Amino acid sequence: MLVVSNTSPLIALAKINQFVIFQKLFQTVLIPQAVSNEFLQNCTQVEKTYFQSACEDCIEIVEVKTLFQHFSRILGGGEQEALTLAIQKQADVLIIDDRKAFNEACEQQLTAVSTRAVLRMAAEQKMIMDYQTLETALKQKKFFLPNY
Repeated sequence: MLVVSNTSPLIALAKINQFVIFQKLFQTVLIPQAVSNEFLQNCTQVEKTYFQSACEDCIEIVEVKTLFQHFSRILGGGEQEALTLAIQKQADVLIIDDRKAFNEACEQQLTAVSTRAVLRMAAEQKMIMDYQTLETALKQKKFFLPNY
């Protein structure tokens, strides 16, 4: 299964040290360089350590050479690159939390899922003990999952 992620899901998993979910569910998750840069600019040192470890295990950083130019919404650089990478690689899944980018992905006929959906998949497959515990841990760290 080919999976691409945007920045927000990386931030969420780093905050609760759960990159293992990506590895167990998808084996490898592709991210564009812009997403890696956004993550590293907005993380703590501990989160950076978790991310670097995940890059050795299950995250692959990919350079996007040409951006897809037909987005109907104004999106950030990381979102544009994540969508472009998903289109170019014909990804099976794009993990993205921003509502505008999520809607854009759906318009582009991509299968988009949120971090909430990924955590629920992991719980359904018994990869994590309890979805609610992880959501509560994220809330305690001032990170709120989208409602979809």
